[in-house]
Amino acid sequence: MNLRHTQTVTTHRSLYGRAFRVSVAVTLLTAVAAAQTAFSQSSNDAMSLLLDQNRQLQAEIQALRGQLDEQGFEIKKLRRDSLNRYTDVDQRLSDLEVAAPQTAPPATAQRAQGGTPAVNQAPSQPSQSSPNPSTRPSLQPAVLSEQQLYQMAYDSVINSHFERSIAEFDQYLGQYPEGRFVTNAHYWKGQAYLYLERFEEARSAYEIILEQYADSSKLPDAMYGLGLAYQGMGNIQRARQMLTDIKRRFPNTGVANLADTRLLSL
Repeated sequence: MNLRHTQTVTTHRSLYGRAFRVSVAVTLLTAVAAAQTAFSQSSNDAMSLLLDQNRQLQAEIQALRGQLDEQGFEIKKLRRDSLNRYTDVDQRLSDLEVAAPQTAPPATAQRAQGGTPAVNQAPSQPSQSSPNPSTRPSLQPAVLSEQQLYQMAYDSVINSHFERSIAEFDQYLGQYPEGRFVTNAHYWKGQAYLYLERFEEARSAYEIILEQYADSSKLPDAMYGLGLAYQGMGNIQRARQMLTDIKRRFPNTGVANLADTRLLSL
């Protein structure tokens, strides 16, 4: 009897000990789970904050890249313009050298006509046909080639002679309506109007490219200029629409980066 009682007590104690250990284990697991949940929530909050900061940094980096691309574009344009001016000057000098012998009357022609060279003429008296050294020889528009006429207008706009460049581009477009540089002429004419803040006329020049020369390589630049013209006219909605259209149609390009940077300022 006593032995059974002792065994029963021992069994109850053993079961009680096991139950106590299980309860402690459950309590510990619950505490660990709660701690993990709290840690997970804290981690999520910290991750969300880091993601927001990362997105903000990416937007700032994108804006800086757009500004760098804009500056790089301007540098490349200046280099290209310098090369074009050098090539044009060389071509003009070559044309003048070819034209010079044709303007001076040869001595053999004077002899054939019975004339005699003026050997006794005083060297201090220049002939009437000799050019004035203080004036630069100029070519009349009628004898300018297409490239020379366009380059003359282009030089004017690059050197900030905007009114003159507009007249010269009109002269080029009048003489060469189907010329090689027609699209560029309309574009730079629009740029001249834009710099003069004559936004309505700039819009008309750019829209000619969009409507008649949509397959031209100047189309993205003309669209960007048109967006600036709309901005200058106060039509911010159309300006945003045009700049957004540039990003959609010409992604990952320099003009798209310019449009993105401009959109941030609207």
